[in-house]
Amino acid sequence: MATYTVLTSQTIKDLLQNYDLGELLDFQIMDGGQANSSSIIVTEQGKYVLSVCDEKSEEEIQLLTSILEHLNHHGFRTSRLIKTCEGAGNIEYQGKPVYIKEFIAGQVEKALSAEMYYQIGQELAKLHNVAVPPAFPKRFSYGIEKFIEVTATDGDYPEWLLEKAKQLQSCINDDLPRGLVHGDLFYDNILFHEGKLTAVLDFEEACHYFLLFDLGMCIAGSCSVEEKLSMDSTASLIEGYESVRQLEKLEKELLQLHIIYGAVATSFWRYRQFNIVHPDIGKNHVYSEMMNLANYVDSISETYFYEKIFAIT
Repeated sequence: MATYTVLTSQTIKDLLQNYDLGELLDFQIMDGGQANSSSIIVTEQGKYVLSVCDEKSEEEIQLLTSILEHLNHHGFRTSRLIKTCEGAGNIEYQGKPVYIKEFIAGQVEKALSAEMYYQIGQELAKLHNVAVPPAFPKRFSYGIEKFIEVTATDGDYPEWLLEKAKQLQSCINDDLPRGLVHGDLFYDNILFHEGKLTAVLDFEEACHYFLLFDLGMCIAGSCSVEEKLSMDSTASLIEGYESVRQLEKLEKELLQLHIIYGAVATSFWRYRQFNIVHPDIGKNHVYSEMMNLANYVDSISETYFYEKIFAIT
């Protein structure tokens, strides 16, 4: 099991000594998150989110805080990092990195309208137009190169993953455009307020990678219902995306495969996380949702998929 940090009122007050945010007035432990322990905190200066990174190294968090600053500088709608009194992006608590972000009003919406999917597509394309920061990682943290960590083991899922890895080799195509990608843009990393997108959150997997992979991952994580892909939602998201950035011919041809890639990569992460890294009997089967989605998308006729998704773009 993963060991998550318990944040008490006194713990938060002690951590706030490193910031010029005034006294703590209130706090609320946040639910969810599989790598962080976070709280919404209210101080004399405002409302913020404090996160203790239970599974990220100091180097990884420095990368995260730098990308947040980079995105803020380019006017992208995401969390604003709060610097310490000494100008640092994060501090340390019990050997774990800690950082604070400005709270953003809005809520996660699982039931999304066509207009909301359109906005997600637009925002993802805007992200893909942001310049990549210098010396940024050029591999996705749980991309196909990592699958060997599971395929080298025994079992039905490792065998399935090995077959998918072979199928997905054509995704690694040097002719595909690369750029700044989010890497984990599921619906629960997007905030809306009164139907309007207010922010994209959680850039912990951001890297310099294939833009199409990011689009495929976003579709896998936002346009699926009961382990099946919603073609209408996908079409709306693509329409929004292409209103900002036109997909190249090769990207259109490989989109379906990259949706499969996104679903397979997510299933891999979940299997590894809850069956190998932190075995959890309550979560050790959650990988099957994205496994089944990958199989479903793979079953769709390529011709039907292309005509359905790109007929209106």
